[in-house]
Amino acid sequence: MKTLLNHASMAAVGYLEPWSVRAGSKTQAFLSCVDPAAAIAITTLDRDNAERIEWTIERHEPTFSVRSYTLGSWIELPDGIAGAGKIDLSFEILFTDNTETKPVVSLGSFLLALDHAGQLLANGQLVAGVRRERWYRIRISRALNSISCVVETEAGDVVGDCKVADDGQPGGILIGAEPSLSSKTLNARIGRIRVEADETVREWHFPARGPVSALAPVTGGDPELVIHNAPTFAVASARFTGGIHDPRLDPTHFDAVHLHDDDFGGFDWSADLSIEVPADARSGVYALEITSSEGVERLPFFVRPRQAQSTVGVLLPTATYLAYADEQLPPHRYPWHGSDRGHLFAIDNNFLSLYDTHSDLSGVSLTSSRRPRATLRDDYHYPLSNSPHLLPVDLQLLKFCGRHGLDVDLLTDHDLDAEGVAAIERYQLLLTGSHPEYWSSNMMKGLETYVQSGGSVGYLGGNGFYWVVAFQDDKMELRRGKNDIWSGRPGEIHMAMTSEPGGNWEDRGRHHPQALLGVTYVIMSFGPSRPYRRLEGSHHSEFAWIFDGVTSDVFGESGTVLGGAAGYEVDAVLRSGETPENLVRLAVADGFDESFQVRPDLWVADGEAERTALRRSDMTAYRHESGGFVFSVSSVAWIGALPGPEEDNDVGRIMRNLIGKFVR
Repeated sequence: MKTLLNHASMAAVGYLEPWSVRAGSKTQAFLSCVDPAAAIAITTLDRDNAERIEWTIERHEPTFSVRSYTLGSWIELPDGIAGAGKIDLSFEILFTDNTETKPVVSLGSFLLALDHAGQLLANGQLVAGVRRERWYRIRISRALNSISCVVETEAGDVVGDCKVADDGQPGGILIGAEPSLSSKTLNARIGRIRVEADETVREWHFPARGPVSALAPVTGGDPELVIHNAPTFAVASARFTGGIHDPRLDPTHFDAVHLHDDDFGGFDWSADLSIEVPADARSGVYALEITSSEGVERLPFFVRPRQAQSTVGVLLPTATYLAYADEQLPPHRYPWHGSDRGHLFAIDNNFLSLYDTHSDLSGVSLTSSRRPRATLRDDYHYPLSNSPHLLPVDLQLLKFCGRHGLDVDLLTDHDLDAEGVAAIERYQLLLTGSHPEYWSSNMMKGLETYVQSGGSVGYLGGNGFYWVVAFQDDKMELRRGKNDIWSGRPGEIHMAMTSEPGGNWEDRGRHHPQALLGVTYVIMSFGPSRPYRRLEGSHHSEFAWIFDGVTSDVFGESGTVLGGAAGYEVDAVLRSGETPENLVRLAVADGFDESFQVRPDLWVADGEAERTALRRSDMTAYRHESGGFVFSVSSVAWIGALPGPEEDNDVGRIMRNLIGKFVR
């Protein structure tokens, strides 16, 4: 469905691509704005006092406009087929939940539609009643000024048919949409497609690898199907028996796609601006600032150094930023304790995040960076915690470093995925952001190689290294399996982009967070954060230097994330063979209120007593056999407890000790 953006909640939105750009390169801005004459500027976001930056900006359009966008995926048969004198089209289909009348097949003036009661109507004439979650085959034939439609069950039994007049009106063949795109597209799964046009037969079988936007016939060559707006690939097809759950074993069990009326494959807007980033630009977080008649919005982007300038790198969790971007957070599921205009904008425009479900209640497994990221802002406030989350928290770390002359380089998850260990090998210490939750295989392999080569890691967050994702150009994919966010269907844990198992890294049997970090995500709540209490290891181990100058055995009693240094989502040391043998617990935060409960999926050997003991956050360190060391704070709230301008506290002293030991 094509529509204009609703700007009721935000006057200006957009995105920059690439959003991580190397100094000496160019990025482009794609904008939608209610004020045609809005002013633009580049500003810093990672310093206490924002600075206007005079970089070259090239305007591609003289004014700004409100942009249109298309939600919903559909399939378009190759040009030319609709013009054949005789056409026999058939395809497999499984209807999911559709609460209003939706197009199923359009051909010229012919429209087969599904109404909210499950009736298939051909130009308004009843063909058959169908049920959700059942595979059917639909056959459409055009000949002698008429179009006939037959609906069969998976077993081949006819459940309905009809014939309507054909007025010969030209038009292509669409599955799941009608030509004007003025109505919502169909929620359904589509399987094998076969067309005989003027005695030429072509078939298309969907691959278990995707998403793809064009698909050649099984015989190869032209013509190609066009697949619009990134439906979900590698889903159970009519051949799925439940006996095979890995598409690599038999892809025919997964040769279908799932169309949703709220899919999007990344917006295809033209660029409004190009920004030249000078070769000597400081590595950091910047924003395109848009000043309109309605106010000011800042669109962040990240600048890497042309060559390493520091021995310490900060890895910003852009995979997590993208996973959370434009969450709808339905209030009936997630009570709001505050508000944010980014979420209101997402609701107004039906944007979805990887935490949302499609309108047919299937989980959102694909997202794209080519979208307005209305919740990715320096002033963002998370409604569930009524506090900063993600980027604004990570900016506290960068502002702290700038304030204390701790020069660090910046890079992102997307850079690590694209380049592997080459992106980070030059750094002696790599720091994470506050919530590095989503990791691809390339990222994991790159970090593992880095640590095995002697690199050191400062894990400055909580619930990190948890979900498996994959990247393909601007898109990111996630398969959650069974959990309380949304559950995937049986057999659909493998990702279409790579065919590897999705879910969480704990279940993969390699790259377990405990083995690398020493800790595992255990509890979460939006209750009050807690301070840390020093343990014996902080005084007498080889890591006592981390606490030089720390004035109290209890620290982190305040912070911007729920009021303390340990909170929201926190990690702890499990009694596990994955735990490094030389791990030292340096500090602990406990005393969390009853809203903090141990993850129900976390198995513990000693039952309830051990579960109760795990309601804590462990600060740890260990020396890797390669020579580097790994330090874990184990809390999303930690960075939020850093001191502000003209302030100091023990959290700040610990961070100065850590970074100061490595920065050159």
